Formats: sequence, C-alpha cells, structure tokens
Amino acid sequence: MAIILIIDAQPEFSEVLQQTLTAYGHEVLTARSGEEGLKSAQARKPAAILLDMKLPGMTGLDTLAKLRAGFPQVPLVIVAQDITVDEESRARELGVTEVLRKGLKLDTIMAAVNHTLRVAGRPPQPTPVGKQAAPATILVVDDEVEIRELVGEFLQRRGYRIKTAATGEEGLALIRQSPPDLALLDIYMPGVSGVDMLREVSKSHPSVGVIMLTASQDEPLLKAALDLGAFDVLSKPVDLKQLELAVLVKLALSAPD
Repeated sequence: MAIILIIDAQPEFSEVLQQTLTAYGHEVLTARSGEEGLKSAQARKPAAILLDMKLPGMTGLDTLAKLRAGFPQVPLVIVAQDITVDEESRARELGVTEVLRKGLKLDTIMAAVNHTLRVAGRPPQPTPVGKQAAPATILVVDDEVEIRELVGEFLQRRGYRIKTAATGEEGLALIRQSPPDLALLDIYMPGVSGVDMLREVSKSHPSVGVIMLTASQDEPLLKAALDLGAFDVLSKPVDLKQLELAVLVKLALSAPD
C-alpha cells in the first residue's frame, strides 16, 4: 500500500479517483489547493502525488515547483483537463513523471499511476556498456490510409519500429509472420474487422498488446472489445498525445521485470 496525495480543485473528479485508488489498496489524501497540498505532503510524505494545473490561489506550476523542491524523489503525475504546450513543457522541465488528461479512462490513469509507483520502488539498473534496448514494434492496421500514415509517422518519430496493414487479413498475416509488441487496430474494416482480429490475436498471440481505434459510439461493441482483452479503445479522430500515453503505459506494463 502506498500513500498517494491528490491535489485537485474539482471534488467530483478527485472523489472518483480517490475511490479507485483506494480500491487498488492505496491510502489516499486529498487537497483542494496548492497550499493545502503542500501542508499534506509535509505532514504525510506521500509515495506519489497527482496534481491538477487549475488550482485556486497558488497555480499548478507554482505548486509543482515547490513540491519538486521539497520532495525531489517523489513521483509526481499531472492529471489535468486542460494544459497548454508551455505548461506541459515547463512541467516536464520540473521533472514530472507523467502528464495525463482527465478524459482518459480511469483504468488507463490507474495503470500509469501503478507503473509509476512500481518503477519508483526499483533501484536504478545500470545499462550494460554497448547495449541498448531494441525499439518496440507496433503494427498499425486501418483501412484509411491517412490514419495509417498519421499514426505510423507519429510513433516512428518517437523511436518505435512501425509496420502497417490496410486490411485485417494483411494484419493477421504480419502477426503470424512476426508478432509485434503492440497492435493498433481499427474496429471497423471491410472483411476481417478489428474485433475479428482481436479475437484471433487474443487466442493465438496473447503476448501481443492491442489498442483499438474507432469513430463508433456503439457501447456494446466497445465493451466487447475490452472484454476480449483490448488494453484501451481510443476515439477517432485520434488524439495523438492520448495515443502516445496509452502506448507508453501498455508497453511499460508488458515489459519483463
């Protein structure tokens, strides 16, 4: 069990997040302002801090700077509804562990938080001289060429090895030939759909992580994808920052200890 401090002015969001974190076995402290959050951190020494950017009185960035000065080793995750590019850049300069959006599914936020806690508890591992981890391979399967190119180029710039397929049949053939670390599948495709692919992959290659992409709001279909083992279902048009986070979290959770 870890002590986690939530600093957020929105009681509805912080209460839901508190309930979820408590269900995972953590002790949760809440604060509605930066000043209150600093007092709680000094009194209880949390293992991780979740911080919103929009706070009354002291701003989120000012709160972050003071927290980082007082608790330089504590993992600090931004969970914000809106954050500007400049705010995010400054937050990363101050050493935040993750920047998450409140629109993400709670399961995704929880996965990021738990991964942050797990990594923070590990001693630093030396990197063998001359050795670097091979980049993860991601397969993007979508019948829309614009989506394939947009997502593929975005992730390739972030260091991943990318393969693409225009149909479910082509995607399955690539997986059988050489299973990727992660597959991004469009739900609706002619012939073999993304759900059909997911059903097959979950049986024949369970080590392959799957994230679904869809413009559909069909709740039963989305639930079916999650029930079949999809890590997340992301909406189209694709929010690239949300996609990047989901990819990072899924690959981190799948990495061997």
